[in-house]
Amino acid sequence: MKKICLVVVCLLSTLPLVAQVHLSAQTDKTDLALDDELTLTVQVSGVSGNIVMPQLPSLPAFNVYSREMAQSTVNGHTTLSFRYLMIPRFVGRTTIGPVTFSYGGKTYQTDPIDIRIYKSATVAASQSKSSNRPATRQTTAAAADISQLPPLEKELSTRAYAHENEPYFMISAISNKKPYPGQPFTLGVRFYYAPAFYEAAYHNPQVSNLFMEEGPSVQGRQNINGTMYNYEEKRYELSGVSAGKASIGAAMVDYRTASAGNSLFDRFFGGAVVSKPVTVASKPITLNILPLPAGKPASFYGAVGTDYTLTTRLDKPRTEAGEAVTLTVTVQGPGSLKTTSDLKFPEIPGLTSYPAAPETGFVSNNSSRGYKTFKTVLVPASSGQYMIEGINWSYLDPNTSTYKTLSARPLTLEVFPATHAAKQLDFGTSSPVGNGIQTIRQDIEYVKGTYDTDLSLLQRIAAWKWMHALVFTWLAVCLFMACIGKKTAAKKHAYQYAKTQLKQARTYEHISDALADYLRLKWNISAASLPLKGMITALAQHGVPPETQQTFATLWTELESARFAPLSKDTNTLAQLSARAENLLKQWENSK
Repeated sequence: MKKICLVVVCLLSTLPLVAQVHLSAQTDKTDLALDDELTLTVQVSGVSGNIVMPQLPSLPAFNVYSREMAQSTVNGHTTLSFRYLMIPRFVGRTTIGPVTFSYGGKTYQTDPIDIRIYKSATVAASQSKSSNRPATRQTTAAAADISQLPPLEKELSTRAYAHENEPYFMISAISNKKPYPGQPFTLGVRFYYAPAFYEAAYHNPQVSNLFMEEGPSVQGRQNINGTMYNYEEKRYELSGVSAGKASIGAAMVDYRTASAGNSLFDRFFGGAVVSKPVTVASKPITLNILPLPAGKPASFYGAVGTDYTLTTRLDKPRTEAGEAVTLTVTVQGPGSLKTTSDLKFPEIPGLTSYPAAPETGFVSNNSSRGYKTFKTVLVPASSGQYMIEGINWSYLDPNTSTYKTLSARPLTLEVFPATHAAKQLDFGTSSPVGNGIQTIRQDIEYVKGTYDTDLSLLQRIAAWKWMHALVFTWLAVCLFMACIGKKTAAKKHAYQYAKTQLKQARTYEHISDALADYLRLKWNISAASLPLKGMITALAQHGVPPETQQTFATLWTELESARFAPLSKDTNTLAQLSARAENLLKQWENSK
């Protein structure tokens, strides 16, 4: 008896609270253009405790792409404001049905709102001005006819009628049953439920011979022969991998339902019986990926669709010889471009190219249009004017089954002679000091002698003309031997100096400089003025074995790519390249 009294008192205490709940919905306009957006604001006041989300009606004429919520609490009562941004899907008259809100054992709903969607903003403005209808005007107009829906939404809504007697069910459909490889299409999966459920776990479908990316999720309602169903819809963007059969497995939901306990006390204080997990699944889908038509151009990288664009740009139109310039190529088109192959940049004589990894994504505020950006670093070897052209992007138009090619506009790069001087090193008997300059002498010592008045001996020596020729000959021989010795010393110190540089290397450029200095000092090969092919030819002329020539070519290419391309400075990679360079120099020294 005490328990029942307590329950009655608690129920009576909630009556004033429930009576204060107010629910309203309004839009910022009732007449809008097809390319316009609509804002639906739902406000709930007089509630307390946990936040409860309102249930939107079925919105077949709109895509909801943004949801916002604001909350304010005064004297324990909370006011919730929900703001939904929507984009219309088609032209015509439609209705935003009642928004429902459950609280305190009651369900509240708003009046429907009549909306008109026009092709252009001019017509929408004139109609809105002439009618001057308030945004919350009540109307009994029916929801938009299913026949007006886009193809995928229409098929999903039509398939739902086959499950009218099921409280929970799932359906799925695709927007294209015979796509080409790489052609994007959409998969829609809906979970319908009439009664509420306690909890649910969703499982994505498994695919074969398809590339799949998850898309947005939406909520909606649909009246199926007098029964109002709610549904959760999940979208996926797919594209075929290769021609042939492809399959989409079943999407599944594991849900539980809750029923009330046996006694009033159990029901009021949360006693509920939770059912065992129940699984519903959509039917698997099998489709056929069509083979690509014949006549595929060399610039076709797998893009299938329409309305592609191709743009190119240089980060700077002028530079110096040896300085890097970045060339950026951007492709935009329908769907994701992740599955397309990488663009092959044309070879430009005089410019060395170092391509970077491409970037993919979706255009801002447009999840149905993707982009792919390709970048390469160009390094000119000498001054002059270079023309960058021949960048093409081909795609397959599925409407006509023909290939179409986009050609980028030519770009001009003006290269000036380099203003920085090449490093010059000198070797002597002293050890290196770190900057490539050797200290030969510290200063000049002057010899001071005394005056000798007895010049008879000097006069006699001065008379010997042959002595003068002997002295000058001796000095010339000494000078010649000194020059040879200097060059020999430089060659002997080339390996030690390069080895010291490699141990102190902190960047990829330091390793390249060590190899370049070794080549110049050892064999007088200038890495600054010769391309890689020229350096290999010079090494062959000095008797370097072919196997170490190839080793040098591979190492030099990796160093140049790491130096100019936008890669991260990996400490382990840097140490490995330095060790490989030192081992190569050691092989050259031991091959003498």
